[in-house]
Amino acid sequence: MSKTKNISNFTELFEKSVGLTRDNSFIAHYISGHLMIEFLLVKCIKLKTPSLTNFVESLNHRKLIELAHGLNLINQNMKEVLISINSMRNKLAHNISYRPSITEYKNLIQLAKNTFHGMTDGLEQTLGEIEGKKDISECEEFIFIEPFIQISYDLHSIYQDLGGDIEDFHNVNI
Repeated sequence: MSKTKNISNFTELFEKSVGLTRDNSFIAHYISGHLMIEFLLVKCIKLKTPSLTNFVESLNHRKLIELAHGLNLINQNMKEVLISINSMRNKLAHNISYRPSITEYKNLIQLAKNTFHGMTDGLEQTLGEIEGKKDISECEEFIFIEPFIQISYDLHSIYQDLGGDIEDFHNVNI
C-alpha cells in the first residue's frame, strides 16, 4: 500500500502535516495516549521484575505488551486491545494519509469497553459521540483521548497492586 495515497498536491500534504485539518487533533491525542499506555506498561514491568529494567527500555511497544502479558500483568483480552491500539498507531505514524474509518474506530472502542473497566463512563461517552457520524473529523475532540484515560486507570491499578504509589512514580525504587 502506498504511504502517499490520497495526497494529490503539496497544499494537501502541508495541511495534513501541519495541522490545518481536524485530523491532526485525533493524531495528537492518539499518539499521546499511546505513549501514556507505554509509560504505564514500562512502570508495571519494572516494578514486577526489577531485573528487567535495562531490557524493558530497549523494547518496542508491541514487545512491551507481549512481555506484560507473559508476566501476567495483563490478560489476553487486554493484550489484544493494546495490540489493536498499537496497530492503529503504527498506521497513523507511518502513513500520512491514513485515518481510521468511523467503523474501525468504533470497533476498537467497543473492544476496549468490553475489556477495560476505567473509572468513569468515558468509553461509553466515546461510543455515544461516534454514533451517527460518518467520519472521525465530525467527532468532538474530547473523545480522542478518553479511551486512553480509561485504559490508563486499569494499568495504574495494576501498578498500585504491584506496590506502586497511587500518585508518585518516583517513590518506588525502579
